[in-house]
Amino acid sequence: MLESSIRIGSVAGIRIGIHYTWFIIFALLSFSLYAVLGSQHPDWGSRTALLTAVLTALVFFASIVLHELGHSIVAISRGIRVQSITLFIFGGMAQTEGDADTAATEFWVAIAGPLVSLALAAAFYLLNQVFTAGPLGEALAWLATINLLVALFNLVPGFPLDGGRVFRAAVWGITGNAQKGMQWAVMSGRIVAYGLMGYGVLIALQTGYLLNGIWFVAIGWFLLSAAEASGRQYSVEHLFAAVRVRDIMQHDVPRVEAGRSLLEWIDHEVLVTGERAALVGEGSDVVGLVTLSDCAKVPREAWDRTRVAEVMTPARQLHTVDMDASIRDVLDLMQRHALNQVPVLERGRLTGWIDRERLLHIMQRHTEIGR
Repeated sequence: MLESSIRIGSVAGIRIGIHYTWFIIFALLSFSLYAVLGSQHPDWGSRTALLTAVLTALVFFASIVLHELGHSIVAISRGIRVQSITLFIFGGMAQTEGDADTAATEFWVAIAGPLVSLALAAAFYLLNQVFTAGPLGEALAWLATINLLVALFNLVPGFPLDGGRVFRAAVWGITGNAQKGMQWAVMSGRIVAYGLMGYGVLIALQTGYLLNGIWFVAIGWFLLSAAEASGRQYSVEHLFAAVRVRDIMQHDVPRVEAGRSLLEWIDHEVLVTGERAALVGEGSDVVGLVTLSDCAKVPREAWDRTRVAEVMTPARQLHTVDMDASIRDVLDLMQRHALNQVPVLERGRLTGWIDRERLLHIMQRHTEIGR
């Protein structure tokens, strides 16, 4: 999601970004607050009401960032790397690398966000007891209420809401089966989503509540889509965690001698076979990997006098996997380092590779037959 967002900073190494859809909800929220404050306090004037509304909305979204940071800090403390937090039209989302490995970790990461929102609600309430009047008092009262509602809504046991993740952790902890926990959580997510959409339709049928009804339907649709997508992603990851590199690796891979020129390799191998990479050998040893991207760094007129060994990535610098690694390990490595081929080690020697195109093809076939 961060690819289509504006980066506004970082906290504890976590990138904070704003998705373009955030500007829509920010404008709607600010306008709604402005309208309410203007009608309740006509003596303030338009400028004071507008400024209060905008600043209150900004503090609210800062509260959402703190909510997500609550998840993120607990995740980091439990060994889960967090890449980014993005604000978008339906709130905030933390992007992590990997998932919880125990039910306890899942529970504490999930519950951290609502606990932060509850703490913020309490803090704004206490401040409101000191500053009770004027724009500041109104802003503090609204922030206390909205953070309480955020906490309570997120505790609804429907995945991917925090309450759904708590529910998943509970089922996982009771049954000892993470997959069953996810299945029950996704099912609860569907129930909550359909409930919100049905409620939205009922509201929309009432005079003057069309927009409110549409908003509930939109939230329900988003939760349903997110729950279904999370369920599919978990199933795929669970499936491929069980498949080993030795089961799908290519042993018979293209090979080129280190002393050959780039022109010879391209003319006699690449253009004939269509292969874009090859292991580089010296006698019986594999000493590196060469790709077309490596060749592109050399002017074409120099290909005939440039040896493969001069542009290859040496074996010691390659990102490799061993025979017993899982497909998920390979995918993580490919994504993290933008790799198209991952060489495979067997007893410390390069014996083949896993190609991205072949891997995706195998993944598709496994998904189609469900095993």
